[in-house]
Amino acid sequence: MAEASNFNGPNALESLDNRSFSRHHVKAILVSGVGFLADQYDLQSINILTTIIGYTYFAGNNNAIPTTPGSLLSAAATVGAIAGQIIFGILADKYGRKKMYGIELMIIIIGTVGASLSANTAGGVSVVAILCFWRLFQGLGIGADYPMSATIAAEFANKQRRGTMLAAVFSMQGFGTVGAYIVAIIFLYIFKDTIETDPAALDHVWRIVVAFGIVPCLAALYYRLTIPESPRYTMKVLKDNEAAERDMNTYFNTEGVNKVIDDNDGKYVSHKDEQTASWEEFKIYFSKPKNAKLLFGTCANWFLIDIAVYGLSLNQSTIISKIGYATGSTMFDKVSNLIIGNIIVVLAGNLPGYWLSIALIEIVGRRGLQLIGFIMLTIIYIILSAGYTAILNASVGAFIFLYALGYLFINMGPNTTTFIIPVEIYPTRVRATAHGISAASGKLGAAIASFGFSYAVKSSIGVQGTLGILAGCMFLGAVCTFFFTPETKGLTLAEDEDDDATVAPAPQTSVNEVERFDEKDV
Repeated sequence: MAEASNFNGPNALESLDNRSFSRHHVKAILVSGVGFLADQYDLQSINILTTIIGYTYFAGNNNAIPTTPGSLLSAAATVGAIAGQIIFGILADKYGRKKMYGIELMIIIIGTVGASLSANTAGGVSVVAILCFWRLFQGLGIGADYPMSATIAAEFANKQRRGTMLAAVFSMQGFGTVGAYIVAIIFLYIFKDTIETDPAALDHVWRIVVAFGIVPCLAALYYRLTIPESPRYTMKVLKDNEAAERDMNTYFNTEGVNKVIDDNDGKYVSHKDEQTASWEEFKIYFSKPKNAKLLFGTCANWFLIDIAVYGLSLNQSTIISKIGYATGSTMFDKVSNLIIGNIIVVLAGNLPGYWLSIALIEIVGRRGLQLIGFIMLTIIYIILSAGYTAILNASVGAFIFLYALGYLFINMGPNTTTFIIPVEIYPTRVRATAHGISAASGKLGAAIASFGFSYAVKSSIGVQGTLGILAGCMFLGAVCTFFFTPETKGLTLAEDEDDDATVAPAPQTSVNEVERFDEKDV
């Protein structure tokens, strides 16, 4: 049975903003969020993969992949993600969200299959090299998911729950992270007897763990390929109001009442003027100092937080080993303790942080959560760095508690808000491109951190010095947030498209001002 429309305003965009939260919004969260679950599963499985490959192929190097190949393996997916975020962000604005959605999952599926079947040659060098290639390819799809899913989720959301919806989409990363470790520990125990007699059996474990990343992708692929075009894109960019009405009624299963009123005679009409967003429009929009300042803010904040997120998470197994948690009398015990240590950190800080962001995003606001997060992370990493030896001597558990607390503030604050803010403050015609560029800046920080921290934690800098560097980065994030980040809580995306809406909520406007961005900014 068709759901009754709650349309009360003069146009379809008002209906989107004012629509009550329903099962269709839940569907948008799940379809978009499952991609992030898969993304994070694939990214975080590297912690397990590098550890096991070290034991399987590099016994002569103290059971560890040499630093350079290991760093390249950690960074490969993030480098691919940079390209995916920029390319698919541009394509989503130029050709539409629907035409591109689903392609990113196909790329991830192909890359995952290739990675799990990587060559098993003597010495292991070929395995690492081929894995780097496939993870680079995977990264292209992982990166593409950021601007695509963020834009689609935001453009189908209502005003009251948009932040909650986007935080829920992003929080699926937490389930991807814990999923990677749980799958690993399950298959580690399944192969326990074989591993204890033949360590080479670990080779089966990492391949199975990697291959399981296909499951969530397959679950979401059909829904992504069949999702209608975003009504905001159809109306704002393609200028096809009839198609926007059809897209919205298709998605929400409502009767067709969502049309734009002609200001001259008050009748429902459709003004179709087929066109697409262009790079020239992007340059014109960001040539304005106010808009360039916003782009600098979203890029800088994402760059800085991803230094912490990926610098720590992609090297987390190394850090846990360094503080003495991954101990054991056998190889099996060492690997299982290492994985359990990762699970503890994820359950204690990672997942609760995401849940807090969902609960608080519409109460504290995006800017507020981001500022709180950066400030608290600065304090936590100063404590961990300055008191590194004393804390470890007193209690490894205390160190893990503070380390997990850092993850709580990462995910409650800037890791989530840097994903949300760029999709809210930019207009429809440049939304996916600007989000993709902002996300790519984050992945640039991730690539630098994943490569650099691999050396740092194993060098004279060590874990202590690395945590000190992170404290400095988090302080810079707080400064950038204070000066360059606006609050978007309570604004509709239509209000955000007003020339001044990124500073304060815009007043109610008449219907002939719906296309404000198109008339004033481009």
